Amino acid sequence: MTITAAQKTAIEEVIEIIVATTPARGKRRLSQFFMDLVDRSEWPEYFEVIPEPRCINAIKSSVERNRYKDALNAYTDLSLVFWNAMFYNEPDSQIATDAQTLKTVLETEWQKRSILPVPRHSPPPSSAQKVHRTGPAAPPQSIVMQPSTSTTTKLRTTAPSSAVPPSSDPQTAKSTPLKGPVAAEEKAGDSEAIGRQLEKSIPRWQGFGEVGMSEVSKASIHE
Repeated sequence: MTITAAQKTAIEEVIEIIVATTPARGKRRLSQFFMDLVDRSEWPEYFEVIPEPRCINAIKSSVERNRYKDALNAYTDLSLVFWNAMFYNEPDSQIATDAQTLKTVLETEWQKRSILPVPRHSPPPSSAQKVHRTGPAAPPQSIVMQPSTSTTTKLRTTAPSSAVPPSSDPQTAKSTPLKGPVAAEEKAGDSEAIGRQLEKSIPRWQGFGEVGMSEVSKASIHE
């Protein structure tokens, strides 16, 4: 069973819209990279990575020649053109961006035509995404700062445990030796005080009385 004439017409309309799609600004056709197959002699690794290479011109020719037995087979081939480009090229490259845009156009225009069967939006089983078991890139995760394991110098916010605060008890507090001129003045004051104490302990001299100085001296000696 081949696709109906109405389905064939609808598929050809979708293909023509895809081919004619241009960017919002500019006249460049986004389909220019996808009209023909990649040159095998220039890109042999492409055919090693991509299981089912497809191009728009080959699909368009197959539709015209009634080679598709099911309309969904035509849709699958069209979607493979863009899935392949998104798999093989860098995500932010021009060709990958154009492929994503055209894949959206394919899905939108196909669904507008009720005569066409409901398509799938995930990669086909024969796509590189399925064969190599890859999916859409995961969203970037937030950076979580982990504590550093390296030795670093940290500012101390508390007093070290070995620090002993000065005692407020007058009995246990120790005086700090004075240094410099202040200490010298204090020592001089202490000497004067000692001299005054000694002066008080010595009997006052009564002066020369009836006994002469020599007699006093003799008496002191005999004592």
